[in-house]
Amino acid sequence: MISRITSNAMMKNYKSNLMKSTNVLYNSMTQVMTQRKFNSYAEDPAAATQAFQLRRSAWRTESQIENSQTVTHKFNTAYEAVDSIYETVTTITKDETLRALNDPTGGGRKSLGILLDQRAEDLVQSLNAKYGDNFIFAGNDGENVPFSWDEATGQLLYRGVNVNAGSVPEPGQGATQAEIDAYEKDQADLAKLQQMMKETTYVDLGMGLQEDASGNIISTSAFNSALSGLSITGFGVDEEGLPNNVVSIVKELSDILGRCDEDGNWASTEDQERAVALQKKLDTSLGDITSQHTELSTKVSFLNTNEERLKSTADTLNTQIVGVENVDMADAITAMSYAQYCYNAALRVGTNILSQSLIDYMR
Repeated sequence: MISRITSNAMMKNYKSNLMKSTNVLYNSMTQVMTQRKFNSYAEDPAAATQAFQLRRSAWRTESQIENSQTVTHKFNTAYEAVDSIYETVTTITKDETLRALNDPTGGGRKSLGILLDQRAEDLVQSLNAKYGDNFIFAGNDGENVPFSWDEATGQLLYRGVNVNAGSVPEPGQGATQAEIDAYEKDQADLAKLQQMMKETTYVDLGMGLQEDASGNIISTSAFNSALSGLSITGFGVDEEGLPNNVVSIVKELSDILGRCDEDGNWASTEDQERAVALQKKLDTSLGDITSQHTELSTKVSFLNTNEERLKSTADTLNTQIVGVENVDMADAITAMSYAQYCYNAALRVGTNILSQSLIDYMR
């Protein structure tokens, strides 16, 4: 059966086709202007889903890069501070204390005591270095100064706790309550120092951050950015009752030399023996600082390598995003030119199929 061709049917089909040509032209122009393959999820659900996943990964990677840069700058500053501490302790150990102990006349011991007192202050200032608004060597409490001096006792404190904790002997039978209380406080302080040494501040640096069943971060999946000054200086006392903390060693040496008379004579034989023992202890502390110095250097190298890896990942993700979202401009411009040609052709056809009305003949 042959359908009738009427003017109304022709007009209806023409308007429909003209609208299609208009939509195609509009969409092609939009692609050229935005340089995107789609501007809504409905236009291409598969590509939009893929783009969302890629952008989420890119945002996470950018955040990890920012974290890495912050931690790297912090550890670089810490490395420089430890480098300064190492040089100071090396000078004290290899030069100044040896001169004080081996000077045959002893005339310079008192002045060397004053110098060592200043050295102790210099070490504390280096240990109280800041990065931004936070103290570097304060563990996970970067807002408060880590090292300070107890004005009453002259002891060095780390976040309010005596770094030489563990020096009070265990009270025997018949001990007074004051002795028992002093021992218990000393042991509590030692436990606090040991706990502060274990503090962590985990940062996501793109190592697959995960938590265990208890909700705790798995240490191998994140980077611990907490730095404790105790790991550099040491704390507590050894079996002989000598302080493990390098600043305390220097400070005690300063006090011993300060008790010498004007001719450099030791105040007592015990002072002389103690000074010799402390000088040997400095050698051990210098070795510990060297180990921390090397460890910091290794961590800085890791952070730099990790940052380069994250930047490479970010570049790869950006390339994938461009491939999924952006159009090929040559193809897009060609498509727009063709759509413009089709639209113009549709307008030209319209002038042929539309019959002239009585108005067209009126002059």
